[in-house]
Amino acid sequence: MKKITMIAALFVGALSFAQTPVIDRAPDATSGLISTLGDDFGVYSADYFALENETTLGELTFYGFGTGNLPIGANVDTFNVFIFGHDAAGKPAGSPIDSGAAFLALTDIEADDFILFEEGNSIFTVDVTQANGGSSVTLPAGEYWVSAYPTVFGSAAAAGRWNWQGSTEDIPFASMLIDPDDAFEAGATDWTLVSLLTGDAWPSFGWTLTEGAVVSVGDNLAEQVSVFPNPTTDILNIAVPASVEVNRVSMFDVLGKNVNVSYSNGVINTSSLSKGVYILNIETTSGNLTQKIVKQ
Repeated sequence: MKKITMIAALFVGALSFAQTPVIDRAPDATSGLISTLGDDFGVYSADYFALENETTLGELTFYGFGTGNLPIGANVDTFNVFIFGHDAAGKPAGSPIDSGAAFLALTDIEADDFILFEEGNSIFTVDVTQANGGSSVTLPAGEYWVSAYPTVFGSAAAAGRWNWQGSTEDIPFASMLIDPDDAFEAGATDWTLVSLLTGDAWPSFGWTLTEGAVVSVGDNLAEQVSVFPNPTTDILNIAVPASVEVNRVSMFDVLGKNVNVSYSNGVINTSSLSKGVYILNIETTSGNLTQKIVKQ
């Protein structure tokens, strides 16, 4: 088997959000592997995970970077997330080009339904319920594989190429890759261990999964609480039903630091915040709500 040369080196640190994850694989390896669909071909990576309990999916965050750590946003069209079962051969029970058996197939997620954060890194975050048209997704306890990648304009190996950053965390089944068109001539037209393709140890990829909370006031709380405008430049408004009281509001930056915004009469003033992505936590008498906020 030809040794694959799809690895790219990473020279900057990765960012992490402040939520408590169900799965937390630190992007602490110094290299990443292509996971991208272009106009010419697609190469897809996958990572194993297990859930001990039934879990409603919250947010999925995937850590990676562009070639040479260059931004890829201008070349990204949509984003894709698949969750497959774990088959008897120890591989994903399906692939992005044969997804009929997928537990979750979020294809061609539009830009309004994912966040791409770029400062050297290229980090994708997807709220599963939002990307799934407002319907939550709950997985039973069991073994799974997740595969994620952007669909980009131009070649998958050109300016839009996204490299999923590796993790040094050991897991029961090491990461895999599939190259259906054999674009890199390594013979990986079925799921193949990354370590066999690269000649290097590759236990896992860097990503996180948070658990979604089911909170309701008659209907889902998220459908009744309005946070606008988002993106925002200065004033952020929070509108809640008359039957709901806001107990506390807090906001965190992407490093997990509380930025100590003030909240009064349904208004947060964000004018002092730097441009970027923040996590807004709203605690109410009817439950809690977490939402990504983009400051422009």
